[in-house]
Amino acid sequence: MYTKVTLSFFSFFLFSLTRIYIYIYILSVFKIQYIKKQERDHFLVVSMVQSEILYSLSNGVATITLNRPSRGNALTLAMNQAILNLLPVLASDPTVRVLILTGAGRYFCTGMDLGAAINIGANNSPHSPSKQQEHNPSNGFQAGLDVFDALYRFPKPLIARINGPCLGGGVGLVFVADIRIATNTAYFALTEVKRGIVPAIISQYLVPELGSLRAREYMLTGRQISTTEAHFLSAVVPQDQLDTKVQAYCQMLISSAPQAMADIKQLIHTVASRANPTNDDNVRLEVNKVYTNMMQSDEAAYGIQAFLNKQTPDWTAYLKKKSKL
Repeated sequence: MYTKVTLSFFSFFLFSLTRIYIYIYILSVFKIQYIKKQERDHFLVVSMVQSEILYSLSNGVATITLNRPSRGNALTLAMNQAILNLLPVLASDPTVRVLILTGAGRYFCTGMDLGAAINIGANNSPHSPSKQQEHNPSNGFQAGLDVFDALYRFPKPLIARINGPCLGGGVGLVFVADIRIATNTAYFALTEVKRGIVPAIISQYLVPELGSLRAREYMLTGRQISTTEAHFLSAVVPQDQLDTKVQAYCQMLISSAPQAMADIKQLIHTVASRANPTNDDNVRLEVNKVYTNMMQSDEAAYGIQAFLNKQTPDWTAYLKKKSKL
């Protein structure tokens, strides 16, 4: 009798436990489906790389926000990788019709993070494998090249929502975008030359559009270019009208056929490169060489160290000191 009661109780316990697991599974499936619906129909925010890259999706418009306002949204290797991981997902999602790239805070983007770009001094020595990878010029070049190229070749319309100043590689992010909408307080500057470095990676996007004359002037002087002078912009508006203008462009793009827009982007790329399949490879070889040499040079080390110390580099003194060595 005791054995039968024990077996009955055990059977009842197993039956109840099984029902609980089934209920949990059904609820989890329902929750997943509900979340997926919420992602499609409502505003979704997902943080990556400790919130340095923010992603949102609303009504067919995806937004990537560079979220390092205290560092001018300067790009790191980890941020580049996060963007590279996200772009294929957005490209394959039919509910995503338009992509917006913007920055948090005052700046749109100030280019690569010079503090993480090169190893200078004992206090900046990387110890972890990830840090060593970040300081490797070859890795830095490839990651930088990949993220700009992935944005440039993204099959859906890309809008640069330029919320503030763009420096160095930040200017490159503007030039890989199809539509560029800026607040009238923004400005642009290729400041690399002031730090003893070269805008190598982004040159392949800037030079064809700017032309050699403007490219030489902007890259050699590093001067600020106002929005009134920046003829490479689609629209310039006051800060309080920026989102309204961006949304107006989004609506125009959403009303266009998706595959036709993808084909148009590919067509323009082919025509712009004059249908020469070897052109890109030759350019990238030269860009890679210039970038690698630059990041290993004494001049770059001096310029970046001055930047980290918040000093203006004295290039005359640098040359005098170097000539005595």
